[in-house]
Amino acid sequence: MKTAACAALLAVVAAHALAAQHVTVGPQIAFGDYKEVSSELHYRGTGIAAKATLQWKKFSGDIVLSKLKYKPSSDGTATKEFDASEVDLRLRYYVTGPVSAELGFIRRKADPELEAQSVGAVTIGARMEYLLGPGVRMALSGGLLFGSKFSGGGSTGALGALQLGLGLTVDALRGRVQATGDYGFQRFSRETDDGSGALPAPIQQSVGRIGLAVAF
Repeated sequence: MKTAACAALLAVVAAHALAAQHVTVGPQIAFGDYKEVSSELHYRGTGIAAKATLQWKKFSGDIVLSKLKYKPSSDGTATKEFDASEVDLRLRYYVTGPVSAELGFIRRKADPELEAQSVGAVTIGARMEYLLGPGVRMALSGGLLFGSKFSGGGSTGALGALQLGLGLTVDALRGRVQATGDYGFQRFSRETDDGSGALPAPIQQSVGRIGLAVAF
């Protein structure tokens, strides 16, 4: 009985919460550029992504699921392709003016792992959002990546990993549909040590995404 009562209460609370929420969901096409260790290991790729956003009172957040197929670039020495599947979750709390504090995590898995590094990290930063015109919004974000873990080992310093982001949304059909565009940059100043001393082995990725979203 207690379980049923709790479930009913949660359902009522969720229903009231959803009524006050603003949700968007939609697919995107992704384009990526990836470098590892040096600019010689250079890949470019394309793929698909899905993005969902949620806004409730002073809280907001988004989650992006993406999968890109990276192929060796003609200007590098890489010889094999790999897939990169990534989860990117951001939670925000409105502070003042255009500024919100941001907390989240990323998890990117390379397949096969021998061709590139899988990585996970916690993100801490801020986001600024501006209204450029009727139905047109731009967002700028930036922050540091902490607790980075790499499938091939290595580490970064306290300020050795960062990310930057740019987002643009344009409303259509009275805001029920949105055209979306996003750009994200990540840089891990990773170092490895095989016993002979620390060696630089940085990882850098840039991803652009364009798509459509439906608002609820």
